[in-house]
Amino acid sequence: MQAITKHEFRQISQLLKEQCGINLQDDQDYLVQTRLSDFATSLGLHSFGQLFSRLQFEPERLLPTVINLMTTNETLWFRDDSCWNALEKSILPALFKKLEKGAQEIRIWIAGCSTGQEAYSLAMLIDEMCQRQNAAALARCFSIHAMDISQAALETARHARYNDFEINRGLSLTRRNKYFEHQGQNLWVLRPNIRLRVHFANINLTRDFSHLGRFDLILCRNVTIYFSADVRSKVLSAMVKMLTPEGALLVGATESLWGNRKEFKEVQFQGAVYVQR
Repeated sequence: MQAITKHEFRQISQLLKEQCGINLQDDQDYLVQTRLSDFATSLGLHSFGQLFSRLQFEPERLLPTVINLMTTNETLWFRDDSCWNALEKSILPALFKKLEKGAQEIRIWIAGCSTGQEAYSLAMLIDEMCQRQNAAALARCFSIHAMDISQAALETARHARYNDFEINRGLSLTRRNKYFEHQGQNLWVLRPNIRLRVHFANINLTRDFSHLGRFDLILCRNVTIYFSADVRSKVLSAMVKMLTPEGALLVGATESLWGNRKEFKEVQFQGAVYVQR
């Protein structure tokens, strides 16, 4: 496979930006080279120019694989302590109070769920909080919708099977033994009572997603860091408009707030920052 040229890199990076929002910097040609070389070779191609031509000719068949390969699916259980502390002590208690006041359902959206660890972490936390209140049935009132652009990541998430390395990244022994079954020498499978509480679907955040409706809580953490500033602002502003009154949007610790501050209020809670309408 020939080394990628500057022109070929510009062609492919522009295509990725248009199709899924990934914003590659000028010095990141190595990412395309390392992540797509084997795929191009498997198609019988010898250059990235040929790959770009094939992507133009067969986008529906080939683009999903390219997006899977170029998507960074770095994740772990209960990532960022300050976020989970805010969820447990501030955001989720407010949602429980909403149920006490008569709400029938709490809708939660996890945008950019990768291989499922964040969504399942949230389902575990809700389960624990319900048990502490001696109200296990309340967990059924929380509807968790987890979405990602990578079909490969979603396939892993739906099966909820993780190897020793994956299971030990951020998950305590107590939670592992409580919520997972050990199958085989190197495999842990999430128990159905948690797995079935999360609904997974494919999404492209650069396309209109307003049809998803309103949510009481949205987690979009460490997703928009891969977008250009204008796409990031557009996506997050659209999410704010989809929040129910007093609903919360959590972004990643390294992601800055955006746009017209009149659209939302910033809430700081013990080191974590989230926004509300």
